[in-house]
Amino acid sequence: MTPSRLTIGALALVWALTLSACQSGSAESPASGDAAQSGSSTATEEGAPTAGFTLELGEQLGIEGVSPELIAHPEGGYLLLTTGLSQDRVFTSSDGQSFAPDRSLQVPMGTDYSLLQKPDGTWLLYYVSFDGPPAEPGQPMDPQTMKKVVMVSQSPTLGNFGPGVPTGIRQEEPGPAWGVPETYIAPDGSYMMMWVDMPEGERWEVLRTATSPDGLSFTANDGYIITDGYVDPFMLRADEGDWVLLLSTTPSEQRLPQKIFVARSSDGTTWDIDDTPLLESSDYNYLDPAAVQIGDNEWLVVLTQADKANAISGPHDYVRAILRETPAS
Repeated sequence: MTPSRLTIGALALVWALTLSACQSGSAESPASGDAAQSGSSTATEEGAPTAGFTLELGEQLGIEGVSPELIAHPEGGYLLLTTGLSQDRVFTSSDGQSFAPDRSLQVPMGTDYSLLQKPDGTWLLYYVSFDGPPAEPGQPMDPQTMKKVVMVSQSPTLGNFGPGVPTGIRQEEPGPAWGVPETYIAPDGSYMMMWVDMPEGERWEVLRTATSPDGLSFTANDGYIITDGYVDPFMLRADEGDWVLLLSTTPSEQRLPQKIFVARSSDGTTWDIDDTPLLESSDYNYLDPAAVQIGDNEWLVVLTQADKANAISGPHDYVRAILRETPAS
């Protein structure tokens, strides 16, 4: 049984903060603005080349939250789904720089939204919800004692999404380090999900995957796809023989600050993570990357920034950036 919408709203940010989170489209490239805070110049690696990729950090969006989802809106501009304490979960932008609440699109209450469009045009919205039991009457729910589950809602258009149904992917034991599902379609046409887990016996978070023939009912794959505390996966590209993944790092205190990394794979199963971070700072955590393609070898990125000392408590602010790839010669 899931808790009330009001209670989930009050606890939504707690889930995502303790964890540390699409589909590419094409739209007009937004111009870069004033840079967000990026730490001391002696320790910041902003824009350093990493396996053909560079990330130019832009300005804050003026929206607090974590685990953003960003797509190119079919009618033009961009759609941003957020996880935070605000009642506004949906934002739109015509230029990728200024985002405003859009209350015309309703989404189920939850966290860690991920949008995917099927080949027939149907939209699938994935999100994390509680998997009960409810709290005692008059007592607040404790997310540390409740299991979580990935839900999915579908809509024939990018319109309102009704209550979702379970995907079959659920937390085995209560704990904060679970969720942030990323969904994508593999080259063979199968639907895939990648999410953060913290299995018993593991020191750091791991990434797991699941497969579905229809995008609705998933079966978890054996083993872990990535280990050693990499979190917040975003699938930048999933082409035959050419997979690219954006990652952040664990919010565990001894490994702060959180950084952004690029990983590559030829099959979507075995991953090679670049040694050099794509983005790091001595003073700030960077996490939860989401991106949408805006041109040849160029993506608009929205990610989360927080002070190094406040990885869990925040505040967490969305920051825009431009990711560029230099193709191999």
